[in-house]
Amino acid sequence: MKWDVAELPVYAGTERKNSLVGGASLWVLSGKSDAEYKGAAAFLNFIHDPKTALFWSTNTGYIPVTKSGFDFMKSNGFYDKAPYKGREVAIESLTASEPTEITRGIRLGNFTQIRAEFGTQMQAIFANKVSVQQGLDTLVKNGDAILERFQQTYPGKTLP
Repeated sequence: MKWDVAELPVYAGTERKNSLVGGASLWVLSGKSDAEYKGAAAFLNFIHDPKTALFWSTNTGYIPVTKSGFDFMKSNGFYDKAPYKGREVAIESLTASEPTEITRGIRLGNFTQIRAEFGTQMQAIFANKVSVQQGLDTLVKNGDAILERFQQTYPGKTLP
Protein backbone atom coordinates (compact mmCIF):
# COMPACT_ATOMS: atom_id res chain seq x y z
CA MET A 1 0.00 0.00 0.00
CA LYS A 2 1.32 3.42 -0.90
CA TRP A 3 0.62 6.18 1.62
CA ASP A 4 1.92 9.56 2.65
CA VAL A 5 1.55 12.19 5.36
CA ALA A 6 -0.71 15.21 4.89
CA GLU A 7 -2.60 17.80 6.88
CA LEU A 8 -6.21 17.07 7.66
CA PRO A 9 -8.47 18.45 4.94
CA VAL A 10 -10.65 21.50 5.50
CA TYR A 11 -14.01 22.26 3.96
CA ALA A 12 -14.00 24.45 0.85
CA GLY A 13 -14.48 28.08 1.79
CA THR A 14 -13.11 27.67 5.30
CA GLU A 15 -9.82 28.86 6.69
CA ARG A 16 -7.27 26.40 8.06
CA LYS A 17 -6.54 26.95 11.75
CA ASN A 18 -3.74 25.62 13.86
CA SER A 19 -4.37 22.26 15.49
CA LEU A 20 -3.90 21.49 19.17
CA VAL A 21 -0.84 19.79 20.48
CA GLY A 22 -1.48 16.76 22.63
CA GLY A 23 0.54 15.51 25.51
CA ALA A 24 2.04 16.97 28.61
CA SER A 25 3.10 20.42 29.69
CA LEU A 26 6.07 21.57 31.67
CA TRP A 27 5.48 23.85 34.63
CA VAL A 28 7.82 25.53 37.09
CA LEU A 29 5.83 26.20 40.23
CA SER A 30 6.29 28.85 42.90
CA GLY A 31 7.41 28.14 46.45
CA LYS A 32 10.41 25.94 45.65
CA SER A 33 13.98 26.15 46.88
CA ASP A 34 16.80 27.89 45.03
CA ALA A 35 18.34 24.48 44.31
CA GLU A 36 15.08 23.25 42.77
CA TYR A 37 14.83 26.36 40.57
CA LYS A 38 18.45 25.88 39.51
CA GLY A 39 17.63 22.29 38.56
CA ALA A 40 14.50 23.38 36.69
CA ALA A 41 16.50 26.01 34.79
CA ALA A 42 19.15 23.44 33.86
CA PHE A 43 16.46 21.06 32.59
CA LEU A 44 14.73 23.79 30.55
CA ASN A 45 18.10 24.76 29.05
CA PHE A 46 18.70 21.10 28.20
CA ILE A 47 15.40 20.65 26.37
CA HIS A 48 15.88 24.00 24.61
CA ASP A 49 19.12 22.77 23.00
CA PRO A 50 18.44 21.94 19.32
CA LYS A 51 20.62 18.82 19.57
CA THR A 52 18.32 17.57 22.33
CA ALA A 53 15.34 18.12 20.02
CA LEU A 54 17.03 16.00 17.38
CA PHE A 55 17.80 13.22 19.86
CA TRP A 56 14.32 13.31 21.40
CA SER A 57 12.44 13.33 18.10
CA THR A 58 14.63 10.62 16.62
CA ASN A 59 14.16 8.29 19.57
CA THR A 60 10.55 8.97 20.58
CA GLY A 61 8.74 10.26 17.50
CA TYR A 62 7.63 13.37 19.35
CA ILE A 63 7.88 16.76 17.68
CA PRO A 64 10.48 19.26 18.85
CA VAL A 65 9.27 21.58 21.61
CA THR A 66 11.04 24.68 20.27
CA LYS A 67 11.19 26.43 16.92
CA SER A 68 14.99 26.44 17.14
CA GLY A 69 14.91 22.65 17.53
CA PHE A 70 12.62 22.29 14.50
CA ASP A 71 14.77 24.64 12.41
CA PHE A 72 17.93 22.73 13.41
CA MET A 73 16.38 19.40 12.45
CA LYS A 74 15.07 20.78 9.16
CA SER A 75 18.44 22.32 8.24
CA ASN A 76 20.12 18.98 8.93
CA GLY A 77 17.77 17.10 6.58
CA PHE A 78 15.94 15.20 9.34
CA TYR A 79 12.60 15.44 7.56
CA ASP A 80 14.00 14.46 4.16
CA LYS A 81 14.71 10.80 4.87
CA ALA A 82 12.87 7.71 6.06
CA PRO A 83 11.50 7.02 8.59
CA TYR A 84 11.19 10.72 9.49
CA LYS A 85 9.97 12.03 6.13
CA GLY A 86 6.68 13.83 6.53
CA ARG A 87 6.90 14.47 10.28
CA GLU A 88 7.23 18.20 9.60
CA VAL A 89 3.54 18.18 8.65
CA ALA A 90 2.76 18.04 12.39
CA ILE A 91 4.62 21.33 12.92
CA GLU A 92 2.89 22.89 9.90
CA SER A 93 -0.47 21.82 11.31
CA LEU A 94 0.29 23.22 14.76
CA THR A 95 1.44 26.55 13.31
CA ALA A 96 -1.03 26.94 10.43
CA SER A 97 -2.45 30.11 12.00
CA GLU A 98 -2.11 32.28 15.03
CA PRO A 99 -3.83 30.54 17.94
CA THR A 100 -7.39 31.61 18.60
CA GLU A 101 -9.59 31.25 21.68
CA ILE A 102 -10.73 27.93 20.24
CA THR A 103 -7.35 26.58 19.07
CA ARG A 104 -4.96 27.72 21.79
CA GLY A 105 -5.71 24.70 23.94
CA ILE A 106 -7.86 23.78 26.85
CA ARG A 107 -7.35 25.00 30.40
CA LEU A 108 -9.42 22.80 32.66
CA GLY A 109 -8.72 21.89 36.26
CA ASN A 110 -8.10 18.16 36.75
CA PHE A 111 -8.41 17.64 32.99
CA THR A 112 -6.98 14.12 33.09
CA GLN A 113 -9.55 12.97 35.64
CA ILE A 114 -12.37 14.52 33.60
CA ARG A 115 -11.03 12.88 30.44
CA ALA A 116 -10.95 9.51 32.23
CA GLU A 117 -14.54 10.01 33.41
CA PHE A 118 -15.54 10.87 29.84
CA GLY A 119 -13.95 7.63 28.63
CA THR A 120 -15.69 5.61 31.34
CA GLN A 121 -19.11 7.02 30.50
CA MET A 122 -18.62 6.67 26.73
CA GLN A 123 -17.65 3.02 27.18
CA ALA A 124 -20.79 2.43 29.26
CA ILE A 125 -22.90 4.08 26.55
CA PHE A 126 -21.30 2.12 23.69
CA ALA A 127 -21.63 -1.15 25.62
CA ASN A 128 -25.35 -0.44 26.10
CA LYS A 129 -24.91 -0.55 29.88
CA VAL A 130 -26.59 2.85 30.20
CA SER A 131 -28.62 5.05 27.90
CA VAL A 132 -26.93 7.99 26.20
CA GLN A 133 -28.80 10.38 28.48
CA GLN A 134 -27.86 8.43 31.61
CA GLY A 135 -24.20 8.37 30.58
CA LEU A 136 -24.14 12.09 29.85
CA ASP A 137 -25.95 12.90 33.09
CA THR A 138 -23.45 10.81 35.06
CA LEU A 139 -20.56 12.49 33.23
CA VAL A 140 -21.89 15.94 34.14
CA LYS A 141 -22.45 14.95 37.78
CA ASN A 142 -19.02 13.31 38.17
CA GLY A 143 -17.28 16.03 36.14
CA ASP A 144 -18.80 18.71 38.36
CA ALA A 145 -17.54 16.85 41.45
CA ILE A 146 -14.03 16.70 39.94
CA LEU A 147 -14.14 20.45 39.23
CA GLU A 148 -15.33 21.17 42.76
CA ARG A 149 -12.36 19.22 44.17
CA PHE A 150 -10.05 21.25 41.95
CA GLN A 151 -11.64 24.50 43.11
CA GLN A 152 -11.21 23.44 46.75
CA THR A 153 -7.51 22.87 46.09
CA TYR A 154 -7.09 26.54 45.10
CA PRO A 155 -9.54 28.46 47.30
CA GLY A 156 -9.66 32.19 46.55
CA LYS A 157 -7.12 31.87 43.70
CA THR A 158 -7.57 33.11 40.16
CA LEU A 159 -5.42 31.02 37.89
CA PRO A 160 -3.89 32.60 34.77
